[in-house]
Amino acid sequence: MKAAPFEHHEPTSVSQAVSLIESLDEPTILAGGQSLVPMLRFRLARPDTVVDINGIDELDYLREEDGYLKMGALARHADVEDDELIEEKYGSFADAAPLVADPQIRNRGTIVGSIAQADPKGDWGSILIAHDGEVVAAGPDGERTIPIDELFLLPYDTSLGEDELITEARVPTPEEREGSAYHKLKRKTGDYAMAGVAARLILDEDGRIETAGIGMTAVDITNARAADAEERLEGERPGADLFKSAGELAAEQSNPESDEHGDASYKERMVEVLTQRALGDAAERAGVTKRRATP
Repeated sequence: MKAAPFEHHEPTSVSQAVSLIESLDEPTILAGGQSLVPMLRFRLARPDTVVDINGIDELDYLREEDGYLKMGALARHADVEDDELIEEKYGSFADAAPLVADPQIRNRGTIVGSIAQADPKGDWGSILIAHDGEVVAAGPDGERTIPIDELFLLPYDTSLGEDELITEARVPTPEEREGSAYHKLKRKTGDYAMAGVAARLILDEDGRIETAGIGMTAVDITNARAADAEERLEGERPGADLFKSAGELAAEQSNPESDEHGDASYKERMVEVLTQRALGDAAERAGVTKRRATP
């Protein structure tokens, strides 16, 4: 099936894109098209106007700058997957990128587009939660920064204004004793997550956990923070018993729904297990050499 006819706009700058979004009636933004293109083909989406931002070269970047890892709105999943800096310093990003869909999709789909889609089964939102990330939105009144905890409202709904465009997602650059990881359960290659957990740990000079971040995928109405588990970890020394306790708290805080892939209690158990595994890998990447228990 072909897409229904629509008016196609191709701005070449952020300012042009913002002007178009402000002037058009309910325009749809096209970046990688990971979700939008299939919806257009099956006519599940029938927008009158599409603003295609792929011609805005200034949004095509992935770099460290001013204390952040910055991902422009045209940074692709494959860019993260192939980047040596990511492989060396950003464990959770390196873990997640090869797990997104298939290679063809990863070559086109964007990190920012996935975040803007606000699908609770999306991976990148959880990773930004674990890293205390934020997004930059451009609109008629200029730019504003939105902390990731304030972005997701409901499935496929964000706090982004109707006339705003997310131009960048970013997370703080890692500290000296920092590690992160992402673990995801899915039925087969290319599937969305049945459950996923991103973890980030920063240790102090004494080896205790100074900061903990845990984001959960597909087990609530949005990507969600496991705040109780984070609180349990902070100030403690990393270890299997501590991670088990944190996993139990994360499972308690999750709110999965039963579906054809498993009932809610099974998914809660998976959150518990994935949290322990992600924390174990994050701790090792932060410099901890202790073995973790196998749940």
